Amino acid sequence: MKKLIYDIDLVEKLRKILFFQITIPIPLGGTLLLLNIALVRSGYFDIVLLLVKILLGIFISIIVLFIIFLFYVLIKEKRYGWISIFLFMVVLPYIIILLIFYDFVLLGAWLLVPVVLFFFYCFLLKSSVADWIKDYYAREEYEEQKRESVKRKQDEMRWSP
Repeated sequence: MKKLIYDIDLVEKLRKILFFQITIPIPLGGTLLLLNIALVRSGYFDIVLLLVKILLGIFISIIVLFIIFLFYVLIKEKRYGWISIFLFMVVLPYIIILLIFYDFVLLGAWLLVPVVLFFFYCFLLKSSVADWIKDYYAREEYEEQKRESVKRKQDEMRWSP
């Protein structure tokens, strides 16, 4: 029988990271956008540009590290379907947009599409990981009850005349 989860601790870490991956960037992004608008209106355009470049570099670094960890967990758990979904849902649209709109002025705006798809993928994966964990613990509880039942029957047979 196929194991539901091979490393529960690793999957639990992935679930926690996915939770923060989805809940933190949206309010943080809105706050940074408002801060940037306020700084640009007050005439600090150079500071805003530098701040955006630094934050974008940090954000991209975090995403790359997360994707490496994500692939590590998915490969270890043998969830190859989720890797192929990632490739079709995030990487392929990115490549298509680069090929079609490379010389287009609004390339930066079009590149938001794979970012939105990435967050949607993370949302779908988060709910799926929660189901994996729920099924794992339900299976563990079932196995424990089964062991206790067998032990109880053995004890009854040992003490019966």
